[in-house]
Amino acid sequence: MSHMSEQSIKEQNNIELSIKDLEVIFDVLNVFTPSDISHVYPEMGEEEFLRDVNTTWKKVLDILRQDGKTDEDVISSDFTSDKKVSTTTTKADILYL
Repeated sequence: MSHMSEQSIKEQNNIELSIKDLEVIFDVLNVFTPSDISHVYPEMGEEEFLRDVNTTWKKVLDILRQDGKTDEDVISSDFTSDKKVSTTTTKADILYL
């Protein structure tokens, strides 16, 4: 887990993310399941981290929705940006329940 402050990251990082980069991040955040990783990184199963993941997921989704795109343009019915079939429960599943 990174312990860099947001300001220090901004000062050191001039990297731009493409829409494809954001779609990849969205998919990873979308299928994040604490039980899959918390035995290796316990802090990734903690409530605070889960809130951070959900907040970031919503921000990335909002970015991908820009330019008049609808959710159907951004995420498919199985909730991955690349339209691959997802067999896990995702944040999008919960959002649309």
